[in-house]
Amino acid sequence: MANRTQKHATATGPAGTFDQPAARRQGLGGGDVIVLAAMAAAAVAAGVGLHLQAELTATVSSAMAAGLFVLFAFIHLQRLRIDRLRAPERQSLRVEPALMPNLADDSTMEMASSQLAAAAAALRDGEPVTRRQAERQAAPRHRTKQQAPAGEPVVEVPEPDVVDHGWGEASAVDALVRQYAKELHRGPAPSVRPEFGRAPRPNMPPPAATAVEAPPEGPIAAAIRKAAAGDVDIHLQPIVAFADRKARLYEVFPRILDANGKVLTLQDYFAEAEAMGLAFAVERAAIVRCCAIQRKLSEKGRARAMIVRLSSAAIRDRAFLQRLVADINPDPLLADLILFEIDQVEIEQGDGVERENMEFLGKAGFRFSLGSAETLALEVQELTTRRIAFVRVTPSVLSGEHNPAAVSDLRQGGIETIMTAMVREEDVRVGRAFGLVLGQGVLFSEPKPLRSDVAAAGAEPARAGRTRAA
Repeated sequence: MANRTQKHATATGPAGTFDQPAARRQGLGGGDVIVLAAMAAAAVAAGVGLHLQAELTATVSSAMAAGLFVLFAFIHLQRLRIDRLRAPERQSLRVEPALMPNLADDSTMEMASSQLAAAAAALRDGEPVTRRQAERQAAPRHRTKQQAPAGEPVVEVPEPDVVDHGWGEASAVDALVRQYAKELHRGPAPSVRPEFGRAPRPNMPPPAATAVEAPPEGPIAAAIRKAAAGDVDIHLQPIVAFADRKARLYEVFPRILDANGKVLTLQDYFAEAEAMGLAFAVERAAIVRCCAIQRKLSEKGRARAMIVRLSSAAIRDRAFLQRLVADINPDPLLADLILFEIDQVEIEQGDGVERENMEFLGKAGFRFSLGSAETLALEVQELTTRRIAFVRVTPSVLSGEHNPAAVSDLRQGGIETIMTAMVREEDVRVGRAFGLVLGQGVLFSEPKPLRSDVAAAGAEPARAGRTRAA
């Protein structure tokens, strides 16, 4: 093996010649001498400055300048030493031009790729490659034949195509060099370049997205979706006159049916409808159906006013109210037959949005009912301005009223008082004592569905044949 102290180690072969420096240049260069001279000048200048400015003796100043120069020189030499230890071995690679015309020869191609692999190994390991190593690596590889029993084909086992460089695994640089050399011989590179150690990946289409089936909805959720599309049942509770117990107007109670035919009240489905974001849709569908029923009853001369409760969210949502008015397209007759009920606490404790939206509905022709009144000591003129036609109180509120003329005062302003939640005859006697003439509650009737001929108004064709009790 060639000595490491020689200037170059040369490996020759059919593929070309490779020259590499064998040892680093030692000693100081011209640049280093200039740097040391600059350091000496800086040290002398520092000594002179100490002598003049700090008034030190010449001996002390010279000693400090010499020490400073020694320190600078030591630091510089240590830096050079570290840089030389870190500097990679520089080697040159030269391929003879005479190699190119012989690429068509398989043996020459194999030898060239081996030489390239050897050069890559030298670049990587930092070791010189001798002529004997280059010739041994450039020798063509043969396939060994394993002996097989008589009558069976001979199996050829190729020798390993990589050289172990002491790393314990095949060199990726060697594989890349051989692959590039073979591509030069065989033709253009494939469209998809293989990664190191991996087979080429075909251009496969991305996997189709698997549809995730939504969990089946419960019976209430399914009924809510049908109601939001318009399949809402309307139940009515009459508001009767005390004198003859005949209905004068009605309160609307929307109902929906689940898949099992069970009737669901507002308390049964409202929370889930709100969670599904369909509470507004169900409320709008119920009001639209009431308007369709009123128009049909008007054609038969049997129309009665209906009180429809607006939820707290609905009376605060101007966009909902605008769409509602556009859907029902109220005419003077319809607007007089549909009264929207709003609780007294919502009007008095709101931030003003409720009053503005009431004014919007009033301009469309609608009137209102003041629900859950806590007292009858009300400003009649203000109620009249807000188009409130009815005030509804419970028997307990009326029993605690101290002004016997409160009902009469409201009636003089065109506002009638209705007692609600009546369950016994004693409630009728309390109402008559205050001059009431209208009442509502299970004492007279529970909410009931419409008859089939009336309920079909505004309903889907599939529901038109559904029968209703009278």
